[in-house]
Amino acid sequence: MKRRLNSFTADSVEINVSPLIDMVFILLIFFIVATSFVNEIGLTPKHRDTADPTRKLEPPITFQLTAEGRILNGDAEIGLAGVTPVVRAASAKKAKPVILLVEQGSKAGLATRVMDQAMLAGAKTVKLSAIISTIN
Repeated sequence: MKRRLNSFTADSVEINVSPLIDMVFILLIFFIVATSFVNEIGLTPKHRDTADPTRKLEPPITFQLTAEGRILNGDAEIGLAGVTPVVRAASAKKAKPVILLVEQGSKAGLATRVMDQAMLAGAKTVKLSAIISTIN
């Protein structure tokens, strides 16, 4: 007997994807429910808007430390002992920031002592700023 190859018809194979789609949706729902959402705290501004024309900016207390070791407030030489009274008088109602302008060649130890005296007198903050001299 001869077998015919054509006599065996290939059944059409069909893949049923309905259970697969159902499973994907069930997993999706599970992961959405199981996920813990983190509410990140954003940055909150502590300072007011400086572009506000009604806001008055208070000038900071400024000291200058020269290369010769002199401490100046404005044009007057006050010395290390004069830092505390100046800061206390200016910060009587509200603590003010202090800016220490340091010339090139100044001693770091003296700058540190001026910063310490200003903080002990009640300064809000003390910041260092370099004085850049231009030679023509």
